[in-house]
Amino acid sequence: MRVLAANKFYFVKGGAERYLFELTRILEERGHSVVPFAMDHPQNEESEHSDLFVSHVGFDARRTVGDLVRTAVRVVHSVEARRKIGALVERTRPDVAHLHNIAHQLSPSILYGLKNEGVPIVQTLHDHKLICPNYQMFVHGQPCERCAKWRYYNACVHRCMHGSIAWSCLVAFEAYARKLLGTYSTCVDAFIAPSRSLMKRMIAHGVEPGKIVHLPYAIALESYEPRFESDGYAVYVGRLSSGKGLETLLEALALSPGVVFKVIGDGPLADDLKTMAEQRGLRNVEFVGYKSGTELRALLRGAQFAVVPSECYENSPLAVYEACAYGKAVIGSSMGGIPELIVDGETGLIFSAGDADELAEALAALWNDRERSVRMGKEARRRAEREYGPDRHYEQIMSIYERVTQ
Repeated sequence: MRVLAANKFYFVKGGAERYLFELTRILEERGHSVVPFAMDHPQNEESEHSDLFVSHVGFDARRTVGDLVRTAVRVVHSVEARRKIGALVERTRPDVAHLHNIAHQLSPSILYGLKNEGVPIVQTLHDHKLICPNYQMFVHGQPCERCAKWRYYNACVHRCMHGSIAWSCLVAFEAYARKLLGTYSTCVDAFIAPSRSLMKRMIAHGVEPGKIVHLPYAIALESYEPRFESDGYAVYVGRLSSGKGLETLLEALALSPGVVFKVIGDGPLADDLKTMAEQRGLRNVEFVGYKSGTELRALLRGAQFAVVPSECYENSPLAVYEACAYGKAVIGSSMGGIPELIVDGETGLIFSAGDADELAEALAALWNDRERSVRMGKEARRRAEREYGPDRHYEQIMSIYERVTQ
């Protein structure tokens, strides 16, 4: 098969892009070809088709109202993107298009371009964009479902996008436009939800049940050499931002002073979290900043266990997949798709999101019983091999492609 893979970025920016490149590798190793379509960006990987990538656009909250007006039309329907994807289809003649994150930078206009050319469309849902204008269903420190059932005006009322009334009204308008036009419902042949939690929420908010299937992410297990011993610390790996439960994590660590902890990552809350740790006198927490490559692998392999304390509706966080691949138990919150990736008491522990006392108990339970932590880590690796390996994922993704192309 020849697969057209569309995503706003063609470099590893986040989980969606990591999966995009992993799926590309899985397909190409088995004889298929993958044609990328993305926005032009200086960090993009090389592609022979980059001349048909759409021009760069940024969405900085500090941009002026004039900038907003100039980009509004592109967000709703980019003529450039529709034209260029049509040209890419003519050049490469794909059998199927697999879309990932396309909103704003590429716009839903590419759906019409693909449909007009008769290309079947599959889309992996990496977030809640189809039912939430700001992607996250998380506003002002709390999970939010106010926009359910066409109530997108709430994005304006609560300034959900960058805290800006202008940007929030733009994404609300875009949501109304694609809903009224039925863009996704009429053009996409199959949606893929990496978590059952996301799938159920999408169906509850109007996505046709027969069009959406559950398929977890895949992970290149051969790239993750497990290590069941530890160097005497636990870790959080991810963005330091609202909704990740990091304030609760620090509160729990204050209640568990014996647990040595490393926070790996960066983000808008970095300074606030460091200040909070200093004010509480936390001597057991180290903020090591953003790490990647060899440094990140070494830190993960040296950990006793990992913690994913999110308080937003996480989809299917790759942080859990990676910890399991390295043979580490995971303490995860009860939010979104996190509990689907952890067998409570076997591969890790689940605690009630936002409950610092319960998280502190879980931290102490694994920290003070290293043999149990190792047993869980070994089982986590075995489960990853059973559930998230490339061979199984390939079989499932091909069955979806074949279904939409028949």
